[in-house]
Amino acid sequence: MTVKEPTYLQIASQKRAERDQNFKKEWLIPKSELPDLTDVSDWITSSGYLSAKEIEITESNAGEIVENISNQVWSSFEVTLAFCHRASIVHQLTNCLSEVFFDEGLKQAMELDEYQKATGKTLGPLHGLPISIKDNFNIKGQASTVGIVNFSFNPKKKFEEDAVLVKMLRELGGVFYVKTNVPVAMMMPETTNHIYGNTTNPLNRNLSAGGSSGGEVALLACKGSPTGVGTDIGGSLRIPASFTNVYTLKPTFGRFPTYGARSGLPGLESVNSVNGPLCPSLETMEFYCKHLIGHEPWLYDAKVNEIPWRKVELDSKLNIAILEDDKVVRPTPPILRGVNIVKEGLLKAGHEVIEWEPTDHLELSKIITSFFTSDGGIHVKRETETTGEPFFPYMRMYGTTPEMKVSELWALQARRTSLIKDYLERWNATKLKTKNGKPIDAIIMPATPFAGSPNSKFHDYVGYTSPFNLLDYTVGVFPVTRADQDIDLKEARGLFYGETDEKIWGDYNPQETHGGAVSLQLIGRKYQEEKVIEMMKLVRDLIS
Repeated sequence: MTVKEPTYLQIASQKRAERDQNFKKEWLIPKSELPDLTDVSDWITSSGYLSAKEIEITESNAGEIVENISNQVWSSFEVTLAFCHRASIVHQLTNCLSEVFFDEGLKQAMELDEYQKATGKTLGPLHGLPISIKDNFNIKGQASTVGIVNFSFNPKKKFEEDAVLVKMLRELGGVFYVKTNVPVAMMMPETTNHIYGNTTNPLNRNLSAGGSSGGEVALLACKGSPTGVGTDIGGSLRIPASFTNVYTLKPTFGRFPTYGARSGLPGLESVNSVNGPLCPSLETMEFYCKHLIGHEPWLYDAKVNEIPWRKVELDSKLNIAILEDDKVVRPTPPILRGVNIVKEGLLKAGHEVIEWEPTDHLELSKIITSFFTSDGGIHVKRETETTGEPFFPYMRMYGTTPEMKVSELWALQARRTSLIKDYLERWNATKLKTKNGKPIDAIIMPATPFAGSPNSKFHDYVGYTSPFNLLDYTVGVFPVTRADQDIDLKEARGLFYGETDEKIWGDYNPQETHGGAVSLQLIGRKYQEEKVIEMMKLVRDLIS
């Protein structure tokens, strides 16, 4: 008797095959020649598989790329070709790509070259810049699976219209060539799904790339893209960025356009998903933000506020609050060391540092989880049950949580609003603690308790990131250092805050985590994207 494969496995296999046929055979490295290394972040540069010119192009930042294309040092086509080639190799090392459309990207680049030749000018400030983008952004002619098997060929003809952000970036001259892998419904802290499998962390392939923008950061960490875009509803930009020492910015909702992206939880507005850049440098981040907002996104998306990009000058001495430990899960030694490096740098430069208490962080994180499952998981269950796709352990709550009554949802939203007001008052009250009588400029704290978690061992705690989604504050993530097995030794602990704290501490292994990223969050107030970037520059310069 022949045993039939479950429907979801057949569909997933077909979808993977469709993606894989879009790779160029001449760019793929034989499996026998791929490195047996945990850290592959710099391997491509010295591997001999890229030409000197391809290395020069792919090692450049966004501003340099656009300038060289404008000055006709490079063509849009050869820049796109270089990044397509490098992205192919990065994928072989990390399994980071979901949609591959090199031919479409190269065609777009050729059209930009023809435009430049015919007019003597560039199309826009991003002319010829390759941009990688998270799987959920709809791109005309491509799928958006968001890690759900039933979306592999649904809609059958793929999407017929670009998301607003994609449309705007094209008008500015950006070139799209790949979409990147995400977890199921983008609601897990590790990037794995039944279609494409797990994306690994190029800094240490024993560790997770995080989620849900894990494919994007793996590509960026290996310079397979000069700039990328991800999304964040509970930490989906910040967690993966912090696992790979990539810069990111979680904006306040209403600063960047969101219309036209496929959601894992469509209709959820108790907490808003936002998109933001993922970049190898702050200069690239500022370049992206300045030109995107300069293109007036409020004319494209009705939910965007009309706030032009502003020039910000910081005070000579800042007031910074630091939270080392949220008293729910204590960070592991590499992260604690990272916090101390930043604290010492700020103090040495004469900035004032005070402690920040994690008041209401736990309640805020519990409320956001309740919002995620307020429909009883109906949407996710419907789409997964259609093909027989089973839930990963991280997704169990979507199959077991009852649907919330409207009255209960309203009450929870009212409680959230009250907590937001309390947080604002605490922030303002810091003027009573600082020497200059001004409130704090920012909070600096971990993004997660670990320097990249071992695969399947995240334990689903996002209490360091998710409170700021409900608060809707602007948050950046910046790299500090990397985990070192000889320095970040495991300490003995007799008391724990709870079960999750004990499990995460028990899982910590200095040898296993060696080389993992140590990054921190910098939190500003609402709509302070410009100031947060400037403050990250300041901290970067202090600790470099």
